[in-house]
Amino acid sequence: MFGYDLRLLIPAALRQTYLNTATLGPTPTPASAAACAAELEWEEIGPGHVPYYLEAREKARQFAKRIEHYMPRGTVSLVENNSEAILRVMWGLPWERGDEVITTDHEHPAMLFSLASLIRRFGIKVKVMTVDSADSLQDQLQRLLTPKTRLVAMSHVSYLTGWQLPVEKLAPIIHQYPRTRFLVDGAQALGNILINPFNTGADFYVFCGHKWMMAPPGWAGLWVRTTRLGELATMWPIDDHVFNPKDLEHGVWPLDLDNGQGLEFGSRAWPRVVGWSITWDYFEEEGFAHQSRYQLGLAQQLVQAVGHLDAFEVVMPPQSDYRLTALVTVRSKKLGTHLAEKLWEHNVVVKSVPDYQGIRVALGLFNIPDDVNALVSCLQTLSE
Repeated sequence: MFGYDLRLLIPAALRQTYLNTATLGPTPTPASAAACAAELEWEEIGPGHVPYYLEAREKARQFAKRIEHYMPRGTVSLVENNSEAILRVMWGLPWERGDEVITTDHEHPAMLFSLASLIRRFGIKVKVMTVDSADSLQDQLQRLLTPKTRLVAMSHVSYLTGWQLPVEKLAPIIHQYPRTRFLVDGAQALGNILINPFNTGADFYVFCGHKWMMAPPGWAGLWVRTTRLGELATMWPIDDHVFNPKDLEHGVWPLDLDNGQGLEFGSRAWPRVVGWSITWDYFEEEGFAHQSRYQLGLAQQLVQAVGHLDAFEVVMPPQSDYRLTALVTVRSKKLGTHLAEKLWEHNVVVKSVPDYQGIRVALGLFNIPDDVNALVSCLQTLSE
């Protein structure tokens, strides 16, 4: 399901021109209703009712295994958001003072704040690659990598511009150093572009449910390459048997490295994961490849239309191996970041991008060509 059919299930898309899926995707009514019904049932039975609680948690675990079919050769853990997933990796790796991390200048605060916590705690050094540069990321990475590099952490799709970055070309360079690991933030990737974490060369891949996948907030995921799961100190034993605290006097408990459940410990609203399973259905019905092409077609329609407007320009990638996606940044020569506010007044929901003096337009699975036309019409009006 996509386009006009899906749009009818999304109240936010019927009331306005909603082009901000990259922040929060509006959840279709059937998914919201199922999540709410599951949580109400949980409350009626009693959230501490052990059999029901365990059943709800097991259903979430089954959904994680369903995702693993789409993301093979690794384990999937369901967490509450991308920030938690990133911290699970960063605080799970062994660090030594003087270790280095390489990242980019197009990273979300969730990545940057996590790195800042490592600086404060372990005294690591951070090096930053420039994404919007004539100098390729491959060349920059070659210059910055050293035997002290513990981690390369970067986005698959830039949250500032929507450019798909060539992570698969960076992985072979990174893996020349046996101690270096590769963390890819796919928050703007899943549901926007086709992804296969293993093929990117990532050791750890973070992805999100509440953006392009349109799931209710509170769900994200962490894919870990099978051979790397045991490296994370944040991996906990599966709590399906009794643990004796005195066992810690003799060392740590053994870990189950066959699945990602050891990264899921803690209470959460397990029944609400049904909302994500329903939106996942929408992508699987036609196939992730079809849905990605549909959204990219809308983006290409926007790029072509903006090309005819003198007062605006699409921020295009500086490198031939960067790819456009359904997330497009439009720069306003006259209004800058105030463009977002002006569009809100016209009932068009976008997000401002101060770094590029413009707006970010996210064309989700429920958007239609009329949404692009509505935005372009507003831009024409504002340029007069």
